[in-house]
Amino acid sequence: MKKIITILAFILFWGLPATSLAVLQLNYPVVGGITIDLDMNLNDLVAWFYYFLIAIAGLCAFFMIVWGGVTWLTSAGNPSKISEAKDRLSSAFLGLVLVLASWLILQVINPDITALNLQLSDVPACSQ
Repeated sequence: MKKIITILAFILFWGLPATSLAVLQLNYPVVGGITIDLDMNLNDLVAWFYYFLIAIAGLCAFFMIVWGGVTWLTSAGNPSKISEAKDRLSSAFLGLVLVLASWLILQVINPDITALNLQLSDVPACSQ
């Protein structure tokens, strides 16, 4: 059962974007100045996923901060709810700092690390 779920998740994750591009003619959002279309190469696809995941992580941290704040405001002085809200807020801020730090490190140290420059000529040929 676990293998079937894994296979279905893999097909949905990789197959749905390709199907939606070819058949449904859907437009994906522009992330990091990169658009997904039928004639894009692997380098652009990896860069799009990188910037997309950074954006999703930032949005998740934002929603967790809001959720923690609302929980704290509606706790009505209940110490367990306040403690839960503080934990949620500290975890969200830590996650946001980690995401931003990873992005900053990759951009400051060497921005070319995030640019995947694969060429077919770079792949060594098998000699027999």
